[in-house]
Amino acid sequence: MNFNKVVVLFCSLVFSLNVFSSEPATTASVEKLLELTEASKMVDAVYAQIDSMSSGIATQMGLTEKDRPEFDAYMKKVSALVTEEMSWEKMKEPMMQVYIKHFTEQEIQGMIEFYNSDIGKSTIKKMPLVMQDSMGVSQKMMEGVFPKIKVLMDEFSTEMKAKKAKPEAKE
Repeated sequence: MNFNKVVVLFCSLVFSLNVFSSEPATTASVEKLLELTEASKMVDAVYAQIDSMSSGIATQMGLTEKDRPEFDAYMKKVSALVTEEMSWEKMKEPMMQVYIKHFTEQEIQGMIEFYNSDIGKSTIKKMPLVMQDSMGVSQKMMEGVFPKIKVLMDEFSTEMKAKKAKPEAKE
């Protein structure tokens, strides 16, 4: 076999591997991955976490116990709206398109293989708890940030009021 044939054969092999590795993910494989990872349950866990955050929001707003029933009714409406407008049924197709946009078929198959493994199955079971704890950490950290944001908002508001009160300079 001469050198040119070896180079052509090698290039053909490399090219074919490259084509395979960049093959776009299919809708069927992404749907299988989302089912395997129980993505719909993850969305439900986020909704539950939003509901539990209402207590922290009420505290941040400085609501009294007297105001609490009205606030709870308001948050119930907000929760129902978010749950309806961002249901898994409405999110599934756009989410699948995100996966298709960013992952190749080979990558999706690799994830499916991982989530079918014992470690992958354990990850799926633990992920809602990890998300819940992560949101708790974020919420706790935001408690310290909210007062600082309020200071910045007050400063900005004061600056804007001063700017509006000042007559414009003629050029």
